[in-house]
Amino acid sequence: MAGDRWFASDNNAAAHPRIMEALVRANAGHAIGYGDDPVTAGAENAVAALFGPGATVRFVLNGTGANVYALGCFAHGGDAILCSDCAHILVDETGAPSAVTGAQLVPMATKDGKVSVAALEATLRHYDDMHKARPAALSLSQPTELGTVYGRAELAELCRVAHASGLVVQIDGARLSNAAVALGVGVAEAAGYVTTTGSSPAGADVVCFGGTKNGLMFGEAVIFAPRADGSLPDTARLRKTRLQLSSKMRFIAAQFDEYVRDGLWRECATASNRQAARLVAGLSARGLRLEYPAQTNAAFVKIPARVTEELRAKRFFYDWEGGAVRWMASWDTTDSDVDGFLADLDAALASYRAANPDTPDPKLAAEESALIASGRAFLKSNWDQLERFKSPQKQGVPVPPFVRPIPAAATVVKLPDPSASGLGGKSFSDVTAGRRSRRKYKIEPLSLNELSFLLWASSGVKAVKNENAFRTVPSGGCRHPFDTMLYARRVTGLQPGLYRFMPVEHSLALLKAASVVSGADTDKNGWLDLDQEMDTGLSGQLWNCAAMFVWTVVPFRTEWRYTVAAAKTILIDAGHVCQALYGACEALGLGTCGQAAYDQEKLDAALGVDGTDEFAVYAAPVGRV
Repeated sequence: MAGDRWFASDNNAAAHPRIMEALVRANAGHAIGYGDDPVTAGAENAVAALFGPGATVRFVLNGTGANVYALGCFAHGGDAILCSDCAHILVDETGAPSAVTGAQLVPMATKDGKVSVAALEATLRHYDDMHKARPAALSLSQPTELGTVYGRAELAELCRVAHASGLVVQIDGARLSNAAVALGVGVAEAAGYVTTTGSSPAGADVVCFGGTKNGLMFGEAVIFAPRADGSLPDTARLRKTRLQLSSKMRFIAAQFDEYVRDGLWRECATASNRQAARLVAGLSARGLRLEYPAQTNAAFVKIPARVTEELRAKRFFYDWEGGAVRWMASWDTTDSDVDGFLADLDAALASYRAANPDTPDPKLAAEESALIASGRAFLKSNWDQLERFKSPQKQGVPVPPFVRPIPAAATVVKLPDPSASGLGGKSFSDVTAGRRSRRKYKIEPLSLNELSFLLWASSGVKAVKNENAFRTVPSGGCRHPFDTMLYARRVTGLQPGLYRFMPVEHSLALLKAASVVSGADTDKNGWLDLDQEMDTGLSGQLWNCAAMFVWTVVPFRTEWRYTVAAAKTILIDAGHVCQALYGACEALGLGTCGQAAYDQEKLDAALGVDGTDEFAVYAAPVGRV
């Protein structure tokens, strides 16, 4: 298999040459067993120095043993250990933590493998019940089993919540070095370990500091934070009862002494993270989408089963939950390893595409997925970000006008009073029940009274107070970022053309008159000289309507108050405006249909707006049905 160099796991890598040399040096003469030797004492001090004064260091044999030992010092029969739903202790340790400690594991839902404060708080509330196991410990993997990393602030808040409920916090740091490199900090900081003089730690209570996955032959270190009141369990005896006391301890200690000397742990983790980043760049270039953010030395992707089969025949790797595969770099992964793997991947993908010619292009699929993801992110609330920015309003910038100026020479048409027309008498119940999108219209004009009512109902101004316009539709912060542009085609008593609605005056300002095309069929699109430009901008959706409503947005009106949260607010407001038009049309026996599928540049050009400070955002044709 390609020289037996894989991307299956960092566990598969050889031991670092310096570690092997340290083992050889330790393999000289006799030494007292069970850790009472100078090599172990020196290594314990060296590791403790990474974590700060008072740290207690215990070397153990392996990762599962480290977790069981660390948790077993604080959790016992009848207790509960809270963890993520993909935690190694839950899914990859054969039930050892529960079998040995007697405590039950309680999984919590995660996003990208990370436990949130909200999930932790909800679980603690649920278990605040005498009929349920007592939560004794919170176990967090840093990095997670999905290669993602908790930020220092995230860990601090999780520790705070856990400690407030009496839980200890254990960090499963099998790849802690990789997380530290990703965060640009030391291993103690990456683990949320905080030296304190209080009765209990402010951060993690116990940290499992891994070495086997990062260049060691075997062995892990468990670090207990100091407690001023002396309440730390008897970690020496408990290590023995958990079957983790090595008689020839010096061989684990010698590795760790070399591991922390001159930052070898950081050198190895930096190498594996860097090669994983090169691999991820290659995957992205081939249009393969990551299932989770690649923050350390792992990448998770989904590929067709045939590609998996062909590639695995050359380079072994593991399947993962959810139909993904995991590829992982190690401390000894080289540039040529990554390049060779990508070449093998190219061959497998080419073979698959040849057999499946209708398969979508992966680069295009990846771009589509990225756009969908960004769209979903846009839909989510970001109001918490407002505190980071000082809005123009708070900076004292004058409030922007709630209407755009019109050309001085524009012809202004005063519209009839909508309240005096007697229109719109249908009940709200009937309007709501009858509302639907209508795309076919009769070749009949609207009356000027009907148009006046539609404009008033969808964006009319009821009152102006303190530079705020109170309209017939709601708007976030009373900002009303929209202007109504009207392309009138068949309105009795109104010159065909493009108008801007002036809501305060309840008037229309003619921006561009439309002329009848000689010889054109007036029953079809194209009978006016502006039809083609408007229809092109609307992607062929002019639909021979009587009037086309197009709402342009002036974003700064809302950005003035809400800065980075303005965009979502604006689109919510657009829904209010169009829904009001739907209701007004239904009340008058007219039809409309909201349109978001248009050519942005061409429609902006047809409307005469700049496309930056003002641009089209929604459209709706209106006609008699």
